[in-house]
Amino acid sequence: MKSNYLTLKTQNGNKKEYRILLNIESNEENKNFVIYTDDKKNKDGNIRAYASSYILSEKGNMTKLKNVSNKDELDFINKILDSLIIKK
Repeated sequence: MKSNYLTLKTQNGNKKEYRILLNIESNEENKNFVIYTDDKKNKDGNIRAYASSYILSEKGNMTKLKNVSNKDELDFINKILDSLIIKK
């Protein structure tokens, strides 16, 4: 993994690189989360971002990435992201 980048395998087995936006350590959830993007935009022109939980290996690598689907975890991540967004 390059610094600030994450490489994941797609469903068809190809590798795809994502830029890491933010790492979050949650004492509440006792989990680590990563927010990342492929820098592609959605139909509204906003950059798409993804969130996953992960386990940190002994070597310091992100392993066992899982999609965040738990409502409490999503609320926790959204609260942090909302605090970082600069309102115009």
